Amino acid sequence: MDVLSDILHSVHLSGTMLGRAEFSAPWGASSEGVKGPVFHMFLSGHGFVTLEGGSPIPVSTGDFLMMPHGHIHSVQSDPGAPILKFTDMMVGSPLRKPEVMRSGGGGAITTFTCGRLSFDQGEMHPLLAQLPPLIHIEGDSASEWLKATSQLISEEIRAERIGSTALMDRLGGVLFIQVIRSYVESLSDDQAGWLGALRDPRIGGALELIHEKPAKAWSIGELAAEVGMSRSAFAGRFKALVDETPMQYLTRWRMHRAAYYLRTEGLNIPQVADRVGYESDATFAKAFKRYIGTSPAAYRRSEDGSTINHAN
Repeated sequence: MDVLSDILHSVHLSGTMLGRAEFSAPWGASSEGVKGPVFHMFLSGHGFVTLEGGSPIPVSTGDFLMMPHGHIHSVQSDPGAPILKFTDMMVGSPLRKPEVMRSGGGGAITTFTCGRLSFDQGEMHPLLAQLPPLIHIEGDSASEWLKATSQLISEEIRAERIGSTALMDRLGGVLFIQVIRSYVESLSDDQAGWLGALRDPRIGGALELIHEKPAKAWSIGELAAEVGMSRSAFAGRFKALVDETPMQYLTRWRMHRAAYYLRTEGLNIPQVADRVGYESDATFAKAFKRYIGTSPAAYRRSEDGSTINHAN
């Protein structure tokens, strides 16, 4: 499994709220009050998206927008159109049921799928933290998979069939993975930071080794030798791109995997500790609490990890 797939596989999607907007010009809607990553896929028509404090950006049919960190934003038929909150246009209790939202002044119709994703922030990988406030994939460059998934979501909302909520959770996760993959693939080869680390042949190779064998007692020297670098050059390059030392990243990834094992595989704490390379349960528990924000035992008792906060 490649590093990006491994990271995305470990992300725990804990809920999806989706809707379909059918707005007639002039129209406008704000995400104020909506928490978590938010996305919009324009099915027909055109408009503008504006991040809080930013300038309007034109969008049109086929364009996909995602605010990975939930930045407050508005979408409008034109920059001067009146704005309502999405939450004020939704009905039902709780506001998790897929809805068709209608608003506007009676002019030209614009339709788009919109949604919110909920993740366990305590388990969010540093890669995801470095995503930009807005990912804008224009319709001409959107993959057929991305277009098809958005269309499936739109049709499911329209049909209101039984089992929709469960299906929406799955489709929301698929959509998120497709967007992140498309974004990473669009980056230039000289991208700095974590995303650049994935593209760097040697540092990317070291990350693959860590992800393939997280339980191995890696040393900086061993990793450097595996990718054909001196110890000092490797340590400096890794820290510059990943913003952590190789050993700090190894520990962090072990804790991500431990959270996954505790959540999905029903292993006891000694088994999880052994699987991520710890002979001592106490040492494992201390590291887990530092990175995830609670003890392994408390994490297992939580219903789904959604109340856990990241501690470091």
